Amino acid sequence: MNRKGEPVREKKKILLAVAVGILILFLGGKYLLAMTQKIGCSDDVIQKIEMKNGYIIKVHQTNCGATTDFGYKLTLTHDNKDEKEILSYGMLEGDSHIEASVRNDQFNVTYSPSTIVYSKGSNYKGVPIHFERKGGNKSVPKTFKNQRKSFDLDMADLFANSLIVYRNEEIPAGQVHFAVSEKGNPSKTWNSNWLVIGTIEYTLPIFIHSDEENSPVYVGQKEKNSSTWKEVKIASTYRDFQKALKLIDDPSGNRSFPEDVKINPLPEKEIKHNLKAINKGNIDLSFWNDWMIGKSLPDKYME
Repeated sequence: MNRKGEPVREKKKILLAVAVGILILFLGGKYLLAMTQKIGCSDDVIQKIEMKNGYIIKVHQTNCGATTDFGYKLTLTHDNKDEKEILSYGMLEGDSHIEASVRNDQFNVTYSPSTIVYSKGSNYKGVPIHFERKGGNKSVPKTFKNQRKSFDLDMADLFANSLIVYRNEEIPAGQVHFAVSEKGNPSKTWNSNWLVIGTIEYTLPIFIHSDEENSPVYVGQKEKNSSTWKEVKIASTYRDFQKALKLIDDPSGNRSFPEDVKINPLPEKEIKHNLKAINKGNIDLSFWNDWMIGKSLPDKYME
């Protein structure tokens, strides 16, 4: 073989090797990632529930490091064989609490109100599984889900206030402290049509009307010496709410603490520009103004 053809052949070999490597990564990437996560995570059984006829439910707690929350799953076995995962979940707050039984040819599993359900099975060896949230399960309206976009903010942070917007799977758990107590007892001071979609500083609820298509967005308000919540409209639609959050959020991180308002306040010109953009419909514009000038919103709406 002459010398002139060797570099070309060698180059083709290198390109082929690179292409094969990319293909392997593309096809096996998910598998490799899953294996890496499995190797790096602990899986501890923290509870066993023994039921009649040799059925056992195990509560597993997974821990993948200090930067992640605990994860949980339920597995079901019969006579210590044929283990199957029947529920994958997390906790919005507090510890996992599971109750389970089998009767009338059905498994019954109850979980605490602040449980975030990721996936659940429908049966074990043909026996149906019934899941129930203590305090009832608030479903997320399809019309609300349709308004949500992948690029939406799930957190906005400026000066004294951090607002968290719950993901769809978190919303049923987010009703705790407002619609229901930690034990699942319904609140007498909360309207049953209000659906909490987020909170400010974990204490002030942001909600919509679950029975209304394209509902406005509201913040809850408590008057002095009263335990009853009132609604205050802060955006005419959820899309308007998201647009306002994007104007409010401080991506630089230079205005993330209450004291930053003295060191690095928002220019008055920017505040006026933002308020003009936000002011659509009959809304409480002072909510957004007070946020931008550094006032505590829980202090304002929970006297």
